[in-house]
Amino acid sequence: MVVTQVDIWRMQAFDRLETLLHKLPDGTDPNDILIDSLIRDLSKLPARPADKPPYMGIFSLSDTHLGRQKAAERLQELQDTLQGDLNPIDCQVDDLLRALSNLPKRPADKQPYASLFPATPMNLLTVGQLTAILPDADSTRVAALTPHINRTCIEFDITTPLRQAHFLAQVAHESDRLHALEEYASGEDYEWRDDLGNTQPGDGVRFKGRGLIQITGRANYSQCGAALNVDLIAAPKRLADPDLACRSAGWFWDTRQLNPDADKDDVETVTKVINGGYNGLDDRVQLLQAAKRILSA
Repeated sequence: MVVTQVDIWRMQAFDRLETLLHKLPDGTDPNDILIDSLIRDLSKLPARPADKPPYMGIFSLSDTHLGRQKAAERLQELQDTLQGDLNPIDCQVDDLLRALSNLPKRPADKQPYASLFPATPMNLLTVGQLTAILPDADSTRVAALTPHINRTCIEFDITTPLRQAHFLAQVAHESDRLHALEEYASGEDYEWRDDLGNTQPGDGVRFKGRGLIQITGRANYSQCGAALNVDLIAAPKRLADPDLACRSAGWFWDTRQLNPDADKDDVETVTKVINGGYNGLDDRVQLLQAAKRILSA
């Protein structure tokens, strides 16, 4: 599935918006008005009454901070309403990103997003391709994960067919063909594992392996959550939700700098970094061969 550069920029822009909204301090902020306006325009809602605070009338609450949290979620839901060529709402998104990032205004001769994100040509993965690579995977699970896998590939620069093939082979093995977004074992074996940062009673079970690449242990949950702007210590089961199951795998891949190894088609090194050894290497190789064949890598 070939997508346009605008499609990719929009994904990047809305992911960046979510991150920036979570970083805003408590209390009102001038940008809340811009955020409110963007949601209303995307939702085709009437303009905010001048005597009402931001988010009032969009959400059933009066607290600005809670409204902002809801706004971050709503913007992700509304992203797909932007389709086709650039339009005035893209200009709003660009303006909001710049305001939140304290960047200069967009030059009049520049199209939205062009000076915020580099060009990223890539083919989006399709449900059909993932099903062909993983014929034993649950079809409903594949359909649910595909858009999140694509967002992850864009976010973490897994943008060539060879990189995608290596990434898919590894996460498919680690997640039992996408069946296990949470590991089957209880996690009791991880109790008091200093190397995983499990320092409190129950940490082994609480922070068992979750996500497509099975993030495990309090320390890894903390680091991953900080990077993805989600409190995984307070809500560890969020890591098994489709969005974070995929993004956490991308985070792990990125922090371990696995793209260069994938570029060299070095499946053994990629496996060693992810697994700590070579467990399941034959299966990972078979999955890689299937992915390379389907993706023409």
